[in-house]
Amino acid sequence: MNDSTPIATEAGRSPASGRAPRRPLGVRVVLSLIIFVSGGAAGTGITLLVIRERVLHAIHHPEEMPALIAHRMRGTLHLSDEQVRQVEEILGRRQLVLQAIRRQFQPQVEGELDRIETEVSAVLDDQQRRNWRERFEQMRGEWIPAPPAESRGE
Repeated sequence: MNDSTPIATEAGRSPASGRAPRRPLGVRVVLSLIIFVSGGAAGTGITLLVIRERVLHAIHHPEEMPALIAHRMRGTLHLSDEQVRQVEEILGRRQLVLQAIRRQFQPQVEGELDRIETEVSAVLDDQQRRNWRERFEQMRGEWIPAPPAESRGE
């Protein structure tokens, strides 16, 4: 036997290096890609959940939007304190007009949603209909909040 030939020891380690033999390059590349893609998918999913929550919050709390928008504009447009105050006041006032328009058309939107629910329900069996109505009402409650109440002396 040649003394220069390393003798394999337990767990595939050679006595000279004490390390496990390296995996082939292809296996390392595939494992790296799997880790990279998994991280990207997790990051994308978390980002979408955060965006969804922010959008839903904005839909259900429109009264917060003028201040939020004005303060964001401060940074991007380098507004002074006075300009921020004026922009926030303008946005708040215009938002009241938009809410009045929404109150005016909300009955039509609600009626159309009722027709969608009824027409789709008609083509479903009893179990499907129960599931459809439950999902539809959940979606309706999340994405189409009740019309805004009268406010600020309109």
